[in-house]
Amino acid sequence: MNVLITGGAGYIGSVTAELFLNNKHNVIIYDDLSTGFLKLVDKRAKFVKGSILNYSLLCKTIKENKIDLILHLAAKIVVSESVRKHALYHKVNVNGTANILKAMEKLHVNKILFASSAAVYGNIKKSVITENCIKKPCNPYGETKLIGEQLIKNHKKTHKNFNYVCLRLFNVAGASDSGKYGLLKVKPYLLIPCINDSFRLNKEFNIFGNNYKTIDKTASRDYIDVNDIAKAFFLASSYVNTKSGIFNIGNQKGSTVKQVYDEACKVLKKKPNFIYKPNRPGDPDSLLASNQLAKKELKWKPTHSIKQMILADYKYRSKNL
Repeated sequence: MNVLITGGAGYIGSVTAELFLNNKHNVIIYDDLSTGFLKLVDKRAKFVKGSILNYSLLCKTIKENKIDLILHLAAKIVVSESVRKHALYHKVNVNGTANILKAMEKLHVNKILFASSAAVYGNIKKSVITENCIKKPCNPYGETKLIGEQLIKNHKKTHKNFNYVCLRLFNVAGASDSGKYGLLKVKPYLLIPCINDSFRLNKEFNIFGNNYKTIDKTASRDYIDVNDIAKAFFLASSYVNTKSGIFNIGNQKGSTVKQVYDEACKVLKKKPNFIYKPNRPGDPDSLLASNQLAKKELKWKPTHSIKQMILADYKYRSKNL
């Protein structure tokens, strides 16, 4: 199968590309390298430098490589930045997705996997979030992901042979099991790399907010290993041959920021200082996935613990940064 991965030079994209390549698929990475890295492009894959806003290049790439399936990961993804730059997030995340669907229609590509986000739910009051819970995003990033889902669902209504899978990803962590790929950013935006950098570089760790409605008043999230996310996309690539669906991808286990920090102290046998900072705009109190639908339909299950995520990320960042 010929698979086009937009955003394939990024964190999740590189780990997912490796899995598809290991299973003998042809992978074409399409990335503008605005946040991705050429170093994260597997040598077995073909690389095209391009933006999802470039419709003509998208069409050219799809046509020349006889694409069967598009795995759409390319997006602006930092919640706090989306609050400041909402127009940019709408342009890239919404218009970019619309461009991909338009190119698919023109070139008769009928299968897409879309990286959505837990951010579509917003500050939900339920203890465990199922896919049919009300969606009220509390930041522009979540809004753009929800619009992306709706664009894809609308496309299905007018194209009967078109199938999709949208994966609502919860908080990604870890590095590839092979050790080759991980989060390469020097200034990370994800919790576990931020904690690990405070350990690696012997610097103070910032906890944003201590007035959330959680057990220790720090924000609670569902952390999911990047390898488990890649496996979900891989299983979805078979599911999408005959069906469409939207699935939560999380561990169904919540951890607060302080709990993750304490676990890292235990695992790495260090204890850097931390200080509380004001809440970041757009951050909900808690997000905890129900992953039962993904287990039932995709035959998927998470296999990596918080401890494994912390260690894998620490080793990867220590070696590569």
